[in-house]
Amino acid sequence: MEWDITADQINDGELTFSLTEFTNKMFKMVSAEVAESQQAPEGAENEPDAVENYFVQYYACFYNYMLCLATDRSRWGFVSHTKRLTIHQDIRKKFIDKKYLILLAEEQKETVDIFKAVLKRFVSDLIEAGVSTNRLPQMIYMQQLNSFSSIIPSIMKNEKGRKLLIRIEFHNSFFGSLKSLFKLPIGG
Repeated sequence: MEWDITADQINDGELTFSLTEFTNKMFKMVSAEVAESQQAPEGAENEPDAVENYFVQYYACFYNYMLCLATDRSRWGFVSHTKRLTIHQDIRKKFIDKKYLILLAEEQKETVDIFKAVLKRFVSDLIEAGVSTNRLPQMIYMQQLNSFSSIIPSIMKNEKGRKLLIRIEFHNSFFGSLKSLFKLPIGG
């Protein structure tokens, strides 16, 4: 995937790029790549239920893996989550394949950096707005669901849709670096 923005532009404040904008732009880019590579079964784009749509399921797995990489989560946590999803078998098979995930991580370093920058900007904006660090996890989760609402329109009410996503949470060094950056007691 080729981005027309950089993580540095977001980190330096040259560009404002919300989590919703990032989520939607990445969805369009990933869907176009899947369609171009002819990975999707015939008629996949015509599935009326967004949660059952091949492109949405593929994107949810892609998004989740990029999220895990951006927040320093383990690949095995991602694989465990993916194994539990009710998704197309070929998507599951692809996203639990260690070789595929290693290759995807190498190919998507720019995407991961941009995702990390978007998350850092979002969290820093919340902190600057005076949101309590105790409320950050809930605020971030609500924004994550809102950012998916154009992809899965009823995600707030759709349990199956919400289960597709790995929740953005405070994990390891990603939020540890935010903690030290803002000198705040995040998650502890």
